[in-house]
Amino acid sequence: MMATVKNSILLQPAFEKLGVQTRVQSSFPTPEVAEPYSRQRAIQHLAKGRVVIFGGIGAGTGIPLFTTDTAATALRASKVGRT
Repeated sequence: MMATVKNSILLQPAFEKLGVQTRVQSSFPTPEVAEPYSRQRAIQHLAKGRVVIFGGIGAGTGIPLFTTDTAATALRASKVGRT
């Protein structure tokens, strides 16, 4: 779970270098490096044209044994209406 947060944090500068504004959100508490996951906040970022990177999402999906892979990311994307 921390590995996905780390990957998200490492991915963010690559987008920023291309001129794409990004925000990292995580259900796993990492306030120093990522915003806490918030559906409303993610939607606001997307409305402003930002890319939202979900990291550490398996920890906060509320679904036991749900992994932090693509399926979990798709779950978060569907919750913010971006699938």
